[in-house]
Amino acid sequence: MDSHLDQVLVEFTCKNQPKPTLPTEWALCGEREDRLEVLKVSTFALVISPGDGQLVASAGCSMRLFEALEVGAIPVVLGDHSKLPYHHLIRWSEAVIMVPKPRITELHFLLRSISDNDLLAMRRQGRFLWETYFSTSESIFSTILASIRTSIQIPAAPIREEPAQEIPHKAGKLAGTDANMADNGDLDLGPVEVEPPYASPRFLRNFTYTAADVYRTWNRAPGPFHLFPHTPLDPVLPSEAKFLGSGTGFRPIGGGSGGSGKEFQAALGGNIPREQFTVVMLTYEREEVLMNSLERLNGLPYLNKVVVVWNSPKPPSDDLLWPDIGLPIVVVRTEKNSLNNRFLPWDAVETEAILSIDDDAHLRHDEIMFGFRVWREARDRIVGFPGRFHAWDVNHQSWLYNSNYSCELSMVLTGAAFFHKYYAYLYSYVMPQAIRDMVDEYINCEDIAMNFLVSHITRKPPIKVTSRWTFRCPGCPQALSHDDSHFHERHKCINFFVKVYGYMPLLYTQFRVDSVLFKTRLPHDKTKCFKFI
Repeated sequence: MDSHLDQVLVEFTCKNQPKPTLPTEWALCGEREDRLEVLKVSTFALVISPGDGQLVASAGCSMRLFEALEVGAIPVVLGDHSKLPYHHLIRWSEAVIMVPKPRITELHFLLRSISDNDLLAMRRQGRFLWETYFSTSESIFSTILASIRTSIQIPAAPIREEPAQEIPHKAGKLAGTDANMADNGDLDLGPVEVEPPYASPRFLRNFTYTAADVYRTWNRAPGPFHLFPHTPLDPVLPSEAKFLGSGTGFRPIGGGSGGSGKEFQAALGGNIPREQFTVVMLTYEREEVLMNSLERLNGLPYLNKVVVVWNSPKPPSDDLLWPDIGLPIVVVRTEKNSLNNRFLPWDAVETEAILSIDDDAHLRHDEIMFGFRVWREARDRIVGFPGRFHAWDVNHQSWLYNSNYSCELSMVLTGAAFFHKYYAYLYSYVMPQAIRDMVDEYINCEDIAMNFLVSHITRKPPIKVTSRWTFRCPGCPQALSHDDSHFHERHKCINFFVKVYGYMPLLYTQFRVDSVLFKTRLPHDKTKCFKFI
């Protein structure tokens, strides 16, 4: 757009004849509602600091700043002597443009030089700062306490976990190998742990998270109000740690010499110490399907335990015999039938890695193991199997949910996907309540909501693994997704979520992940990492 088409609003007369709070300050013009209506259609909002250079802040400037942040306009503070709230903790340069008053003649040129990418980033950051620190009296009070706590290096209180109220159940006979499971080739998939399940280390960075990560905790979601047991952003050790004793529990492939299939399957390798994952399976009154799915998990390497989220108000049948898979199966009672229960941070989940899986999703062991290995190297993303994407409806100028085969995707369904437990906390306690309410209203869209959340936090798309596009089991009772209204509701969900976030956070990706050496010609004495993946 040509610069001569830019629209600038400057008002020098006001209907309400306001009085400035300070003699050298520009007064606020009009009623708050009128100002917000103008700011909603504005890209920038000018905030002129008081003429007295000894004043670093004023009520009028703060009001202009907060009104701009509230509606997504970028504040342009004229006067570089101003000190914005919590300037020693918040990096305001990521959300606010500060220009010295002598450069007022260059202001139009400076604003026009800002790219669309930077405009989005600044508006997102401004909205985050407003919602997190200044939007309500509760957030303002919490911010004051957090700033005091940060200055004396006291960690925040640990974030709440959802107590798992277990439903007693009887274990039946030892689960056997499923005859319907596809052949995994002549490779072992890794050692089935002979030691008891072990949990991921927790709260190892309490002090460094508070003292060393001040910038990230204050300037990135979810803010400094919670202490997390672990996050997907924790730093990793260098490769020497596996061999020089800097860390414990690493499992280098071939003892460090590397190798192909046989050596690869015997150890986790990678850049992270040994770990396990937890299967979280949501179910609703499909006992036979559930028992079959649980039995298929027997012998799965690196599985810590299975948490079955019992979403039905009716308890399991008294005579129901649960398969003995050699690992704990924790059946959790829920307060109500809600798809949001899938993402509650249950205290029974003791690992960072969660495999969220539907009770009717059939995945081979090699597929699960490959997904787990990929997730370990992309811990901040959703890694899963069925891919979907959001499409633009030109006729109605709105977003559509699309499940057609496509060379581009932006979502991975959480009916079969790995994600970090960190996102379960954010989904349940930080994500706007309006999104969870819509999930409950439609009994739908929880997977879309999780994809929105992770892409909003990371600004990255999910990772799809293997060639699977669907995962439903043949002969299973019909699921909710087979109803025609299911897709109409998902269209509505996407457009509503966009309104809540203020923009479309989903990002496209045009690749999927396959294993190294897949379709590679190998010598006769070497084997593939995975035969079919």
